[in-house]
Order: sequence, then structure tokens, then C-alpha cells
Amino acid sequence: MGAPEPLVSRVNHAWSRLSEPERAVAEYLVTSPPRQVVLATADDLGRRTGTNDETVVRTARRLGYTGLPALKASLGGATGAPQVSFRRQVARDLPSATTHVVRDALGRISAFGRGLDVGELAQALRILGAASRVFCYGWGVNELSARYLALKLTRAGKAASASGATGVEFADDLADLSPRHAVVVFAPGRLLPELEVLAARAKQVGAGLVLVTEHLAGEIPADAVLRDPGSPGSLTAEPLCAMLVADLLVLGTLGDGDTYALLTRLREELQ
Repeated sequence: MGAPEPLVSRVNHAWSRLSEPERAVAEYLVTSPPRQVVLATADDLGRRTGTNDETVVRTARRLGYTGLPALKASLGGATGAPQVSFRRQVARDLPSATTHVVRDALGRISAFGRGLDVGELAQALRILGAASRVFCYGWGVNELSARYLALKLTRAGKAASASGATGVEFADDLADLSPRHAVVVFAPGRLLPELEVLAARAKQVGAGLVLVTEHLAGEIPADAVLRDPGSPGSLTAEPLCAMLVADLLVLGTLGDGDTYALLTRLREELQ
């Protein structure tokens, strides 16, 4: 496999196909210091180029990247890894670094709100509402989102479990699925074989599947897809918006509140 095509080459090859706003973004990307690009959010880049964050993300994809984080990762050779570059900035200027992190988070949340498909959310809630049990799945750091959703659903009175298993250990989770289940998968951008097997198993047993993702819509069959935008500046935790999705799903499936009342009473007794 050859070396990845440099950013400037991608811009040259794509230039004739870019719109004027996209050209403004592309020109800024290749003429600015790499570190300045890496530490900027999509909103930052939009303001600096007289466009907007959506144009910035679209330009990155027109240049052949999966999104802005992938473009920034390609600049790592010139700047050092984004995380290392940022740690160095933290050591030098904590107030500035704090601002970058907060703006990155706000940018992600803003993009999440704009991209939320209410129709898909309603479909996801119908799937969860019709199920007697919910199986939540995510691997790596995304397992946190799966376990968070399962915990919140259980507290809301809906039976739920979570897993981050892979390989042969995942077989037990797959075997347990039934038509009474709804499946919620947190998979932002990497298609593991386990996900394909899980989707096939859910379809086989008649369990509805909700996919929370940034890049995998259309890659696997899902009954509802909820968008999970990545970190524009690669500075905030990957599960940030996935946790918001979990909160929305829980709020939409709240029952009569008896479980919350029980938890409140038990917490009072434990004090």
C-alpha cells in the first residue's frame, strides 16, 4: 500500500470540481500552518474562510477524507499527533487550551443538533417502545455509551443489558437475542465483523436495530440511524454526542416513573 496522497495534491486534483466556498476552505487548508488547522474546529475554519462548518466538513469529504478528523490526522506528520500537539499547548497556555476544548465540544453539540433527524429518532423510539428488552452494544470507548444507555434504561423501568465483547466471547450475546429485543449499536466509523454478524442476527430473530454512527449509515441494515458527529478538533471524547443520543432515547421511553421512585427511596435509605 502506497503512502496517502498529500493534502495539497488532493486539492490540486479536486480543484475544478469544488464550488467557490469549497475552494476558499481548500485554499486555507493548504496555506495555513498545519498545527493551526489541527487545533481549529469546523466552526473556526468556517469563520476564517467566510463559509460555515458544514462547508468545511463537505470540503474535507470532497477531498477524499471521511471527514474533518481524518483530514487533520493526515497532517500529523507535519505537526506531530494532534493529541501530542494539544498537550504541548496545554503545558504552555492552559486558558487557551481550555477554550479550544470547550469550543470543540460546543461545535460537536451544535452539529449534532442541526443534524438530528427527528423522523429517525421517532422510529428509534418506536423500536425501543415495542421491545421488552434492549441490548446495547459498542466496542472500545463506545462500550461506555452502550453501558450508559443500558443503565439509564434500566433506571427508567426498561429491561436492558450492554456488551462490548468481540470475537468468540460475543457469541453468548448473539445467542441471547430474540424477537422481544431491540438492539442499539454505537459504531461511529469503523465496521467490525461483529457488527455485520450482529445486524444479521437481529434480522434473523426479528429484533429491531438502531444504529448510532457518523460514517456507517448504509453500510449495514438498520431500522433507524441516528447521526453521531465526530470531534472537529479531535479534542473531546468520542462518546460525547453518543451520550446525548442515549439521553434522548431514555427520555422518549420513560414509563410511569416507578423505577425512579424506587431508586430515590433506596438512595434515601442508604444515606
